[in-house]
Amino acid sequence: MKFFKIFRVNLEAECPFWAKQSLCTSRSKCQLCLCEEAEIPLNWRRQHKNKTSPVVIDQDYVSNWNEHGRKEDQVYVEEVENEDGVYVNLKRNPEAYTGYQGQSIWGSIYRENHFQGDMKDLSLEERTLNRMISGLHTSISIHLSYFFSDNEKSKMRPNFKLFFEKVGNYPERMQNLYFLYSIMLRAFNRASHIIRNFDYDTGDLKNDIKTKRLIDSLMLTPNPKCQDPFRENELFNDVTKNSVKQQFMTYVQNISRIMNCVDCEKCKMYGKLQVYGIGTALKVLFPQSGIDNVANIDIKRNELIAFVNTFIKISQSIKFVDEFFQMRKAYYENMVTAILAVILCLLLFLWVAKKVNHHLETSFKRKFDVIKKYDHLVKMNNLKSKTD
Repeated sequence: MKFFKIFRVNLEAECPFWAKQSLCTSRSKCQLCLCEEAEIPLNWRRQHKNKTSPVVIDQDYVSNWNEHGRKEDQVYVEEVENEDGVYVNLKRNPEAYTGYQGQSIWGSIYRENHFQGDMKDLSLEERTLNRMISGLHTSISIHLSYFFSDNEKSKMRPNFKLFFEKVGNYPERMQNLYFLYSIMLRAFNRASHIIRNFDYDTGDLKNDIKTKRLIDSLMLTPNPKCQDPFRENELFNDVTKNSVKQQFMTYVQNISRIMNCVDCEKCKMYGKLQVYGIGTALKVLFPQSGIDNVANIDIKRNELIAFVNTFIKISQSIKFVDEFFQMRKAYYENMVTAILAVILCLLLFLWVAKKVNHHLETSFKRKFDVIKKYDHLVKMNNLKSKTD
């Protein structure tokens, strides 16, 4: 679907926290292939050119204290596009292993934008953010393990050993992936009216009709068991939680800004897309004060593209988990089969060697008996000759 594969992102935003370091081991893998002008829907280009001022942060999204001391309760994620934004074709730039060393990025997130302490001592809201961050990290690690290449020329292949090193051996990380999926699914269900009635105009009528039909068919096949996978109304429902909510939103905003510090272009783009997608889900689940009907939430085109693609990626990660476990099972089954085959060959060799050895022993014994008999006959003949 053309609508969901063209994403606009600002790759030139400065890192507000530290000087960027060149940590990408493969420039060719890190670089993005940007859209040609003809690939960008004409009406999208016109909208961009008609803007007389750059896109700025919508202050309604920022959590703040007003003059009455009441805090706005909108979850906020920094926008990923402005006048410097470029269009990227997600299909031609798949998320894959680039060799980029992102430990400093994740280290900053876990140290400074993550509620500290033992999970059992944290509040529900604090645990929710921590598990969301872990779920996102897990999903990204799964994709990099599934689309892995160890050198410039090799084709991408699943690396199940890397998967188990990063994710598979840590059950809580996989649980957090499912937890994040439940949040995205709940947001998808809540935003169903917005998604169904969105304007999917790309100027390609045939493609737009196909997109609309796919969206409608998706919305017409709900699973009753999945309508309420996450209960957002249990969060921030107490005025005493205002400080936690403020910190929650600050962390989410900071994480979106940290993505500007990623040196790898492809990693930065997918980091921005997925944090933006999660931010959009939070925007749906925790709407601004005064918005009682989810259908009244203003979802921008780029937000919807980020949200749907992020949901797809998290869903794929869950599918890949099963595949990785099947790969490991097949690997060890093949290993056991190979070991058994070697053992069988060794036993067969020993059996054949024993048979050959027995045959040789029997053959030598017969020959030895013949020689003894011959010697005995010679001796008897000699003795008889002397007697005569």
